[in-house]
Amino acid sequence: GSAAGLLTSIPFVLLVGPALGYYLGLKLDQRWSSSPWGMFVGIVLGLLASARVTIQLIQEATRPKPHD
Repeated sequence: GSAAGLLTSIPFVLLVGPALGYYLGLKLDQRWSSSPWGMFVGIVLGLLASARVTIQLIQEATRPKPHD
């Protein structure tokens, strides 16, 4: 994809990771009565995963392309 296309996906990635972590953590808290630890850990892991994907997207978008 184009660099602009990759970069425009970053806000989506940054929102989905923590939101998914929150949801999964909440479900774990409900199952094991561990509130608020599952939610907290889920959000942190979601943020870390989102940061990793964001770094990969930026690296891909700024990588020099070979000329055809």
